[in-house]
Amino acid sequence: MRLLVLSFLILCFSCNNKANHIEVSQDQTIITSLTKDEKIDTVVEGKQSPNGTIQDINNTSIHINSFKGKLLVIDFWATWCAPCLTEAPIFKEIAQKYKNTNAKFISISVDNSFDDWKKYVIDKKWNGNNYWFGMQEDEPFFAYLYSKHKIDESEMVLIALPKYVIISAKGEILSNSNLRPSNPNFELEIQKFLEQQP
Repeated sequence: MRLLVLSFLILCFSCNNKANHIEVSQDQTIITSLTKDEKIDTVVEGKQSPNGTIQDINNTSIHINSFKGKLLVIDFWATWCAPCLTEAPIFKEIAQKYKNTNAKFISISVDNSFDDWKKYVIDKKWNGNNYWFGMQEDEPFFAYLYSKHKIDESEMVLIALPKYVIISAKGEILSNSNLRPSNPNFELEIQKFLEQQP
């Protein structure tokens, strides 16, 4: 069972790294100043989503805050993550189903290489809204990738993929859980949040 769990966890990190809190403008916290436990606390449901800068296939920068006004459904994935590739067609199918609603579905790659990601998306003829973020662990937006896991009686903060996040039209984190598109409750959550949108 331990090997099965580890096979789905991408990178392991201990959670005892401490540093000083540094506040900057617009209530953004410099993420490198936080422990990984504290980073998790910045992206809990009910809080405002941190901003981030993602790249489209033409290497144009787009701010996450530019999606405000829409229910934002995010798929964090990587080309080397087998569960990500299994879930991706289901995510894209759901995205297509809700294309005429106030929801925006985006897929964000955390591949190390922009060029490798771009080649994959082109070669596979992936449709939808595809973006690249990379492994920018110092960015506040990267905090979504962290989660707590217990392995051999020790609690660790790990990066695990795929990861799905739902953010309200006002930028509030509505869902940051392990729920995947293959679970019918994933779509039910989207329906519920769409109904709640003004």
